Amino acid sequence: MTASIIRLIIIEDHTLLLQGYQNMLADVEDIRIVATAANYYDAISTLRTNPCDVLLLDLSMPLRFKNGESRLSGLDLLEHVRKENLTLDSLVISTHRDYEIIKNTMTLGAKGYVFKNIDYPELLEAIRCVATHKKYLQKEVESIIESKMQDESRFIEEGIRLTPREKEILKLLGDGMSAEKIAEHLGLVRYTIEEYRKKLIKKFRAKNTTNLIKKACDYKYI
Repeated sequence: MTASIIRLIIIEDHTLLLQGYQNMLADVEDIRIVATAANYYDAISTLRTNPCDVLLLDLSMPLRFKNGESRLSGLDLLEHVRKENLTLDSLVISTHRDYEIIKNTMTLGAKGYVFKNIDYPELLEAIRCVATHKKYLQKEVESIIESKMQDESRFIEEGIRLTPREKEILKLLGDGMSAEKIAEHLGLVRYTIEEYRKKLIKKFRAKNTTNLIKKACDYKYI
């Protein structure tokens, strides 16, 4: 920071929300908005030409491709900030309450995460906290994380009951064998192996086969 003034860049694609942030922060003596952007590409350019201390980032900023497809690009921007090793700290402001999204933002280096229903005094507190390189999580965000951790803890303590066949197939999946190879190895049809794989993914609360193997290793099942 320079002369105790927090230089802030706001990335927000909704004009009314952006104007709201600008109006709220206009008279705050220790915070100065140095630039704003409304999409991923403008944000990249803005960060390149405007040094700042804190990036206030809307996670739902759209990123559109030439083929017409689009995706939410706040995570992409966090990845860019990390790869470029920019000397700033990011505060995500979002409507997303999904634990995995929150976790991903923190993994990508965000210092703070708050929801868009945050009140004005707390937003100021969050910006000032992040500007000192400290983590800031809104109480609601902390509750989501704590609830997930407790749920995972119970899940691990209670254990996952597997049949002998499920254990066998899980081990073979962990060895890198395909469903087709496992079916051939066990003398079963591929459809049966696929059904076992789906059941295992469900039991381990995994996203896919790769995540299943990771969790099985973490929980000492293979």
